[in-house]
Amino acid sequence: MSATVMLENLPRLIKTTVDRQRLHDFLWALGVSAGIGCVVVLSGAVGWGIAVVAWLSFGAALGVRYYFSANDDASAPVAQSLEEEMNSRREELSRLQVAQGVAQALPEPLFILDAECIVEYANQAAEDFVGTDNIAGRHFAAVLRAPDVIEAAENAANKPSEQIVEFTTTDSVERSCRALVAPLNSMLDGSTIPFRSAVFIRDLTGERRVEQMRADFIASASHELRTPLASLLGFIETLRGHAKSDPEAQEKFLKIMQAQAERMQRLVSDLMSLSRIELNEHVPPREKIDLSNVVRDVIDSMAPLFETSGAIADFIDDAGEPPLMLGERDEIFQAVQNLLDNAVKYGGEHAMIKLRVGRGAAPALSEGGSPGHRAGDSPAQIAARVGVPVSDLLFIQIRDFGPGIERAAIPRLTERFYRVNIDQSRKSGGTGLGLAIVKHIVNRHRGGFQIESQLAGGTAFNCYFPAAD
Repeated sequence: MSATVMLENLPRLIKTTVDRQRLHDFLWALGVSAGIGCVVVLSGAVGWGIAVVAWLSFGAALGVRYYFSANDDASAPVAQSLEEEMNSRREELSRLQVAQGVAQALPEPLFILDAECIVEYANQAAEDFVGTDNIAGRHFAAVLRAPDVIEAAENAANKPSEQIVEFTTTDSVERSCRALVAPLNSMLDGSTIPFRSAVFIRDLTGERRVEQMRADFIASASHELRTPLASLLGFIETLRGHAKSDPEAQEKFLKIMQAQAERMQRLVSDLMSLSRIELNEHVPPREKIDLSNVVRDVIDSMAPLFETSGAIADFIDDAGEPPLMLGERDEIFQAVQNLLDNAVKYGGEHAMIKLRVGRGAAPALSEGGSPGHRAGDSPAQIAARVGVPVSDLLFIQIRDFGPGIERAAIPRLTERFYRVNIDQSRKSGGTGLGLAIVKHIVNRHRGGFQIESQLAGGTAFNCYFPAAD
């Protein structure tokens, strides 16, 4: 029964209860007075006639009193008092609902803890931050792996002012954060209100990444653009000098200058792309995409390149059901495109390329033969990191049958500007950033990137992602 219905029925309930109690008292008074009259008569003090008249008179007086008192509204003071209390509770509940609504609307994580550091409340941003919605009732140390913040929360009861703690998460993507730990009430002033503290977390990863991105971009651009710029300046000086009247030399030098300018354009484009990906690497994607459809679209978009190079791309879909994952479609498209472009460039003349999408662990480079050399996390390590079985992983494998890569070079392939063969890379238009971009895209999608290669046996690039629920 709702509080409103109870309040409406309260006067009737109170009147019924009071009338019942009055009738009970009236009957008891008549019975007790009759008993007293009998005792008085038996003692010889008065006769039966006088006793009966006195008893009837007393009963009539009680009846008149009962009749008139029955019309009194005894429920009014109680109902008024209860209504005032309920209005006060409604206002308090309304304030609490507003406070909870504000907390839920906050874009930053907020935790409310009791004196034992048990989480009483966590907003949606907090659940997203720790990656689980089962937070209330758990100890804060089991929710957030940040010892300094846990210590500050445990000491909050004895500190009257807030504490600021900077910490770094150690998940698949590193995040730089600042926590504000503040007591909501004190345990030292004798208050009967249970102690609570608030932990408000601000993610500084974006700001730190912007600073690092600026520094990296300047360092990378100044280093990589120095050579082509020097080359351009040299050719310009030559064209303005002794080659000024030499059409053949002008054509030759202009062709080289165009190639250098295009290389710088690709380099700046890749640097900007890598910077954008790094900037948002700590923000998990929310959109559901079909991995097989993305790979098919990449193959279709690169059909002219296959025709020009003579490469053949064979796509195998082993996923069964649609392989859905949470991802940024454009970024996954770019990652597959970079890997496929690499396979065309370094897979040998008329490269044969196999693209495979499936579930679980990707096929090894050499089934039944000697294993290839590997770098990166294994499917078991990736599954353990994201908290799912290996069978719940999706993979994209892009394999070529080229000359393979030396063992020592494999772990360095995802470094910026690292090239196994500098001359071949520059000749093919590579910037040395393609695999670095792929690695950061995979990291943002909470996945893993593994490279396997075998001399004279080709190279396989495996990208793993957790499947969407």
